[in-house]
Amino acid sequence: MDLASSGISETSVTDAPDHTLDAIHAAAYPIDTHLDSLFLSRVAGYDFWKGDWKANRRSPVVWLIRKTSPRGRNRPLSDHVSGPDFLAGGYGGACFSAHALWENLIPAPLMDPWKNWVDHCSYVEAVVVQSNGKMRLARSASEVRAARQDGQCCAILSMEGAHMLGPQGAKSQVFRLDRLGEVARAGAAYLTLNHFSHTDISEAGYAPVNPWRRIEGGGLSAFGRQVVERCIDVGLLVDLTHTSTQGIIDACAICIGRNMPAFASHGASRRVTQGTETRPSRHLDRAMSDEAIRAIVSTGGCISVILAPYFLQNTYYPDGKPNMDADLAFVVAYYEAFAQQIAEMKIVEDPWKHLSFGSDFDGGISSLPTGMQSGADLRKLTQAMMDAGWPAQRIIDVYSGNFLRVWQRVRP
Repeated sequence: MDLASSGISETSVTDAPDHTLDAIHAAAYPIDTHLDSLFLSRVAGYDFWKGDWKANRRSPVVWLIRKTSPRGRNRPLSDHVSGPDFLAGGYGGACFSAHALWENLIPAPLMDPWKNWVDHCSYVEAVVVQSNGKMRLARSASEVRAARQDGQCCAILSMEGAHMLGPQGAKSQVFRLDRLGEVARAGAAYLTLNHFSHTDISEAGYAPVNPWRRIEGGGLSAFGRQVVERCIDVGLLVDLTHTSTQGIIDACAICIGRNMPAFASHGASRRVTQGTETRPSRHLDRAMSDEAIRAIVSTGGCISVILAPYFLQNTYYPDGKPNMDADLAFVVAYYEAFAQQIAEMKIVEDPWKHLSFGSDFDGGISSLPTGMQSGADLRKLTQAMMDAGWPAQRIIDVYSGNFLRVWQRVRP
């Protein structure tokens, strides 16, 4: 998408009236590359399009998420993006990931992780039908662009955690590789290699629940390399959000060899998050090291910035408790510091072509940025970008252009 087709010039950004905000936001067609709202509504029985967040069943998964998630002071701590919020916020689309949360704790075959993928696909398709034409399922970047042309928003499938492919071990490797083809045929944009567990594919980088199951060298296993190769073969982006630094480096080396981009659907920079604070914090492990960022950018890929303040700053209140809240101006400044970090690596011409938007709203995050109460407030982030003097093309690139570019490269 370019400025000519959107009818907006870069000079119209700063000090623009409200109608220009709406025009830029619409041209940007924001695509959240990791939104957990449909996972939350599926397991708790919420009516996504009704948007009242009334659960019709008890869910131990939702209980666990809310019990263990970091808790900022801003509210709400969950129930961030209902169907009405999605429409009111002017979302162009979102990648709705399937999860197998318990299977991070209890390995297959005691629980069948593949069923979570099958159930999720059916549920997302039902939500699309229930939208009465407002939303369509998009299986490629070109289908996203067609939906935008028709005035519709998009649901995009994705899988968070390769442990969902089936039981671990040598006996299951062939059919797990075959299942990657099924995931791609369903239209998924990406496979996240890890979630919250080390697997026989790759070592996790953040909060693994099975720390004893390490991989020699800390990266991809021999089978893990086959998984990455197979993802490229079938047209799946390799999402490295929860993977160890060495795993990211290993995967990106394969992507470079295949001339394909790697991706992070909801990440952060460890250096930017740490800032000037010297005390260590476990949440810094969620962010990516300089080496990991360099590896992803070197493939031509992009990194979506998570919008959870807890993972964007390492600061503390006078009583020693971590500060888990930050406003939208802080988020915009974080993007700018991240872009500066990439620029200093001197490996790409334009660092802004390698940053995208992946909030992780309705996931296990601290809270939304201060100034937002739900996804209906997404235009406030666009306004903060404009207030910082961002040109229109940068806003378009970060919100959707960069993601669509890398997705189209793996699935022409």
